[in-house]
Amino acid sequence: MHNDIFVHLLDFPSTSVKETVTCNEDGSYSIFINAKLNQEQQNDAYIHALKHILRLDFESNSSVDRIEAYAHNLYKTG
Repeated sequence: MHNDIFVHLLDFPSTSVKETVTCNEDGSYSIFINAKLNQEQQNDAYIHALKHILRLDFESNSSVDRIEAYAHNLYKTG
């Protein structure tokens, strides 16, 4: 895994999307955080995105819905 993570603040059209992550061609990641959020929300969005990167969710074959449910502790294994 490449360790470079770049963070960008962007004005998204609305606050319904808090962040998005892109896996770059060189193995690094770019996290785009909605600049319309307050600082606490931006921090939460960053932590959420970072957890996806650290859990290797972008290499997973699971559905986005399942990955998000797991990320929000809605999906329990076992």
